Amino acid sequence: MIKILTILLGVALVFQNPLVFAQKPAAAKNNTKLEIYYFHPDERCPIDQSIEETTRKMMRSDFSKETKDGTIKFFVLNTDDKTNAKIVEKFEINSQALYLVTFVNGKAIHNDLTEFAFSNCQANPGKFKAVMKQEILQALK
Repeated sequence: MIKILTILLGVALVFQNPLVFAQKPAAAKNNTKLEIYYFHPDERCPIDQSIEETTRKMMRSDFSKETKDGTIKFFVLNTDDKTNAKIVEKFEINSQALYLVTFVNGKAIHNDLTEFAFSNCQANPGKFKAVMKQEILQALK
């Protein structure tokens, strides 16, 4: 009897909305293609602060759509905060760092841009922005 009721309920639900099977499947919840991590300690220098600020502004201006829809995720993490200890250990860092992490076939590929960022963000902000944008666009392909 329960089996018959279950079947009847299922049939009723299907015929209640016959277009259910014609709809496109919902997008995967995890559509992230790129994660950007900026790590910093409690004590921060002007270059450190400018890397975060410049990257944050770029995310808002050039990649707002991708940030909103989850294609890009931007994280700013304090390396001195014990709640971030596991991720800091995962990246094997102890102070400032800038990483772009792309996902290819389920595998994370880390692109360390720390040295580039510290060499260029304040000294040559145009170059920093251009290369960061190029790296991000490349990662999204």
